[in-house]
Parts: sequence; C-alpha cells; structure tokens
Amino acid sequence: MHTHASRHWLVRMIMAAMMITTAAAAAGDGAPAASGPLTLGLDQAVALALDQSPAVKAVAYKAQAAEKKASAANRTHWGRLDAVASASRFDEDRLLVPMSSQLLANGLPNAPFDRDQIHYGLTYQIPLYLGGKLSAGIEIAKLEAAKTDALREGTDWQVRFNTVSLYSGVQTLDGALKASTSLIETLDAVQKRLELMVRSGKRPELDLLKVKDQMAEARAQQAALQAQRTKVAGLLLSLLGEDPGRLLTVAPLADFDPQLSVPADSLKTLALASSPVKQAQLSARQAGSSIKAARAGFLPSVVGQADYMAHHADSVDSDPTTWQLSVGVKLPVFNGTSRFAALSAAKAGQRAADEGLKLARLRSEADLNEALARLQAARTGLTAAKARVASATEAARSEQIRYDSGASSIEDLLRARTREEAAHTALAQATGELKIAAEQLNAVVETEVIR
Repeated sequence: MHTHASRHWLVRMIMAAMMITTAAAAAGDGAPAASGPLTLGLDQAVALALDQSPAVKAVAYKAQAAEKKASAANRTHWGRLDAVASASRFDEDRLLVPMSSQLLANGLPNAPFDRDQIHYGLTYQIPLYLGGKLSAGIEIAKLEAAKTDALREGTDWQVRFNTVSLYSGVQTLDGALKASTSLIETLDAVQKRLELMVRSGKRPELDLLKVKDQMAEARAQQAALQAQRTKVAGLLLSLLGEDPGRLLTVAPLADFDPQLSVPADSLKTLALASSPVKQAQLSARQAGSSIKAARAGFLPSVVGQADYMAHHADSVDSDPTTWQLSVGVKLPVFNGTSRFAALSAAKAGQRAADEGLKLARLRSEADLNEALARLQAARTGLTAAKARVASATEAARSEQIRYDSGASSIEDLLRARTREEAAHTALAQATGELKIAAEQLNAVVETEVIR
C-alpha cells in the first residue's frame, strides 16, 4: 500500500510520460517484428532509444530534408537549363525563323514559309543580380538546416531523458510491487496464525476479519500497481520503437552518488549553448536575412539568357537553327505598396525573433536552476527514504513481537506493516527520482556532466 504522496507522484509521472511519448509513438513506420520477452538495463535502454526511437528517426529525416533543401537553394546560383519544344499550325504560311538580313539577301520568295511548324532546342537562364534576394534566400535555407540539426541534437537528449524517466518509473513500480508482495505474504502468515488462535479462543474473530479486510485491500492495490506498471512499460517500449505489448524486465537501478564532472560555474555557459538557445539564435539570423530579402524587392534584377533553337517544317529541306544571348533588367516601380508592407513584416519578425532569443535564454537558466534544485532535493529524499526503511522495518518487527505477546492490537500491527511497505515503495521512488534528476541536468545542458 502507498501513502497519498506516493500515489500522486505515480499519477503525475504516468500522465507526463503519456504526453511525452504520444508523438514519438505515432511517428513509427509499423509494428516491430520482435515480440518476445525483453530484458534491459538502463544503459541498454538509452542506447536502444537513441538508435531506433521513432522520435529520433523522424527528426533525423527532417534534418536530412532541410540539408537537401539548403543544397537545392544554393544551386540556384548556377541558373536553369531547359529543353523546350512547341508545335504550331497557323491560318496561313508564316516564316519558320525570325526575319534577318541574311534571310532577306536570298529574297523573300526563297524564305522558309509553312503553316505547320515545330520549334525545339535549349534555353538557359542565370540570375546575374537580384538585389540580394537570392543570397538571402539561400542563407535562410542554410539557417533552417542548422536549426533542424540543433533540433536533432536536442531531441537526442530529450529522448534520453524520457527513457531514463520511464525506465525509472518501471523500476519504481517494480519496487512497489515487491513491497506489496511482501506485505501480502506477511498478512497471509498473520491470517493463518490468527485462524488457529481464533479457533483456540486466544484471539477474537474481529482481529481475523480486520486482517482479511487488509489483505483484500492489499491485493486490490497490487492489481492497480500491476496495471500502472503495464502502462509505463508500454510507453517505454513505444519510445524504444518496440512492440508495447512485449514483456519487459528491467534491471534495478544501482545506488550511485551523482557528482559533477565539470565546474559548477560552467553549467550556465553550457545551458546557454543548448539546442533551444541555438534554434532561437538561428531564428534571429533568419529574420535578419528576411529583412534583406524584403529590401531586395526595391532593387532592380538582372537576368541573363541564352537560347539555341532548331526549326522544322515539311516544306523546308533542312532544319535551320538560331541562337541568341540577352540580358534583361527589371526595375520595380509600383506594386500596390506591397513591398513596404513586406519590409515592415520582416522587421516585426526580427523583433519577435530577438524577444524569442531572450526568452530561450531565460528559460534555459530557469531550467538549469530547477534541475539543480531537483537534484539536491532528490539527494535529500534518498537519504530520508533509506532512514525511513530502516526505522519502519524495525518498528514492524517490534510490533509483530508485541502483538504475538498480546501487548498490542491488530490495528497497531497492520499500521506498522503498512508503513513498512510504504517506506520500501518510497525508497524505490527516491532511487528513481535521483536518477531522473541527474539525467534532467544532463538534458538541460545537453552534456553528460553527471554519469
């Protein structure tokens, strides 16, 4: 059985885990083929999550797509070559090729005329100057690729933290189930002893009824714990990209004393270099490039073009060819003041991105302070949980002796056994909470500062 605080912690952990892993589970391509029992240690679970979690794979593909888009945008510098062709039928015979002085030298009667014409060839366009719009667009695409790469790094750490949290949740529930089983075994032994004592008249039947009531409650709570364990284990398996219905066994978390491997003063620097801050910085740079692109709308654009065409008609013996080189300049004059609105929007976007960067930095610092406070609280909680187990175990042993000797009531014994079970559950919870707190600090600074 658990205290009210223990139940509240388990409910919060399960609800948070469900929200964290719903999107990751939905990103899977299909049910994994493996369906047999799975035994994992914490390091194995983390390695498996980073290797085959649908969340990690999805972000990796997004990063790859963004990188390809940036490469495609950069290659627009080289212009565009197209193969073109057209077939026409006119109301009367027309010149097959454009009029030229060489064509007139042969006389108009000898010029190529035909109603049915086919034109085919190559055309090449290259941007010579677009006022910086092309360069700004390429820069925005490159920054988007960098943002997605930063997201991928952050996702790795978040998936690692989620894996540790869910693994610790399974371990906590395993500890609670073990304590519940121990309580049921103890109550069963007390019940059998009481049945003999009641039959011999040494104890009232009311004591036996109280033990049976406590036994029924313990079994019901054990079933609830098992259902919670199934749910959390399924969420962990989903995060790992495994079948949520697989039977999962986890190794107990080893006792450890988390120590920083870097100076405490450097934690803030690491937090301010984490992926959320990087993404905010890149967004601010993207906003600056968007302003450049908007300003380019006020500047002229220069485009070069080269064409090589062949012309075919049935009445002409051979297909004449033509070519041309041209440079076009376009100067924007009026477009309904939309360019001014676009520039204003870009400037507003820059201000929003700057504020977003400030917020990302403040949140990183707040997350760091929370992680440090949680780590300290988890250390204290584990120490208290160990002391609680020692005292509750001794109290239950003493109360059993007193009850057997008739010096205490059955209520006192049942309360002592309940406190003993709650103490063991709290110890499993505190052990998991310390591991989660340590991993949360690693996730905030995105560096393994605690091993």
